[in-house]
Amino acid sequence: MFTAVFAFTLTITAVAADESSLVPAKSKTAKPTAVKETRETQVSFTGIVKAITGTTLIVERTVRDKTETLEFTLDKTVEEIRVGDKVKISYIRKEGKYIATRVTLFIEKRIIKKTPQT
Repeated sequence: MFTAVFAFTLTITAVAADESSLVPAKSKTAKPTAVKETRETQVSFTGIVKAITGTTLIVERTVRDKTETLEFTLDKTVEEIRVGDKVKISYIRKEGKYIATRVTLFIEKRIIKKTPQT
């Protein structure tokens, strides 16, 4: 009797395996891949204004003993900035252009050293 149950179990397992091979495999549809957009990163630095017009601002900065000049497109006019001013400029790079998002006069912080009282 045990042998008959064992043989029956093997037969059913074999039939089930054959039926699963007859079912066509599901084709996996490719998930649409998201197009990677270029990120706009916000960057800021300080430099000296070399030229300014209504739509452009040219700033010179020194990094590791190398001086570089960058030209920025202005979204809005800045009236209080003059040539020769030290400014802090925040910008993004979009489509190969530098676009100034914020331009402010740079005011250096004064450090006051306390002397020990005797």
